[in-house]
Amino acid sequence: MRLRMFLAVAALTCVATAALATLSNEHLQWGTGPMRFLLTKEEAATWKTILADGNDEAAKAFIDLFWARRDPSPDTPRNEYREQIEARVRYADENLAGKEKVRGSMTDRGKALIVYGQPKRIERSAKPVGAMMADSAQGVSESESTWMAWIYEDGPTKEIFRVQRAALRFIDRFDREEFRIERSNIDFVAAESRAIALTIKQPDLKEAPSFAAAAPQPAPVAVPAAPPLVTELQTDALKAAVADLKTAENAYANKAYATWGEFVTSAGEYFVPVGLYVPKTSGITSENLTFFGVVEDATGKSVLAFEEPATVTPSNDDLFIDKSLLALTAGKHRGILGLAQNGEVKALATVDMELAGSLDTSKPAVSSLILSKHVFPLPLPQKPDDPFAFGGLRVIPKADKTFRSSDEIWYFVELRNPGLAAPPLPEGTVAINAAEVPQVPNIQVKMDVEGTDTAGKKVRKAAPPTLMEAIALRGVPGHFGLGNAFPASTFKPGEYTFSVKIIDTVTKASYTLSDKFKVVE
Repeated sequence: MRLRMFLAVAALTCVATAALATLSNEHLQWGTGPMRFLLTKEEAATWKTILADGNDEAAKAFIDLFWARRDPSPDTPRNEYREQIEARVRYADENLAGKEKVRGSMTDRGKALIVYGQPKRIERSAKPVGAMMADSAQGVSESESTWMAWIYEDGPTKEIFRVQRAALRFIDRFDREEFRIERSNIDFVAAESRAIALTIKQPDLKEAPSFAAAAPQPAPVAVPAAPPLVTELQTDALKAAVADLKTAENAYANKAYATWGEFVTSAGEYFVPVGLYVPKTSGITSENLTFFGVVEDATGKSVLAFEEPATVTPSNDDLFIDKSLLALTAGKHRGILGLAQNGEVKALATVDMELAGSLDTSKPAVSSLILSKHVFPLPLPQKPDDPFAFGGLRVIPKADKTFRSSDEIWYFVELRNPGLAAPPLPEGTVAINAAEVPQVPNIQVKMDVEGTDTAGKKVRKAAPPTLMEAIALRGVPGHFGLGNAFPASTFKPGEYTFSVKIIDTVTKASYTLSDKFKVVE
């Protein structure tokens, strides 16, 4: 019986192989890869028939129609939905495979990313951090986590999951970075169907449209000159708000907090990210916003200005918006950043900046210290000068430096060109070829917190130097991320200073960074 069953299966396999032989590899891979997660039941049945017939022309027509039905701008050759999905697939393949022997886009987490999109935040059972950059799609080294939950809120969450807040929980049961989705009260079959249905914009479309090829463009005669640097705001209401701030008390105090940093790309391009953090108590919503700002030099002269439509990032119920400034020189500057809604200024804050004007990409250095309570992966690969983005991970500075007792306080530092050495081998291991052993940073970190609680009691807590893994930032050669998290509940409400000493044991260089923070109930 067992032999007969084997022969029957073998015969069916031969038939299937013969049927598929006429399909191009491109089309065959499309139907067996992550795109199959996005097929409706009807589309899945049609694709199955195409596979059985082995009709390559029909397969191409099916795929073209699949994308066309989901195109949010059907009158243009560009298909933004396709770009978004293909970007999610690339990101999942690069970041979500772990140690599994399958593509990252074919894992449970890969499927969730492709079908449901980016979660609003991620919760974990453990918070190591030197390894948090090891998988920027999760923000934490998953080899040390037992479970993680992807939290979906707002947007289409209720329409897809039938609840206002959905948590997709993934378990790594064998500590092999193989995270499997856990069963829950969510009907995933129904949720996937609803998510897929929401993507279809032209359900009655029967054939993909064709667009005439664009006429060849003549070669440019000359390269246009760079636009002049903007140094003044253009909108009267925004200019008036900045002028009032200089002559009177800030009427928007405690409605926004400004922050800044300075970084350099691997190509040596210096940039200064600036950000505005708006607490939820300000009453600002995320609609019809304008982000604007002015940067003045030490004499009070405006050297740069901008105003642009704003897309804010929710940050634990607060709002955050930022951008990178590229044309700033060395010296003392003052940034004035604001947010307007429907043309009315809602928040305005200032920040003093001591700028270097340039950073040497060849010398060892560290960035300033960032304190945050919101760290998350970017849905798309970052640009070299994206603000507060590190190897695909977003670290939003907590500009008001105030944390609740229930928060976790993250710290993050970017290392540039640390010393590299071969890692120590486990006891009893013999190196086969020293040239094949990867060179990595060898970093020790010493943390210290001191301050005064609201009862007036002096507090100091210190930890001895500890080895911490610095993770290479993807796409930024020579740059590494270093960070960790600690619970704010460790400290009673009060005001504190966090200090971290970073010791490069290879070059013997050390860096001490510090920042103040406050803990409230």
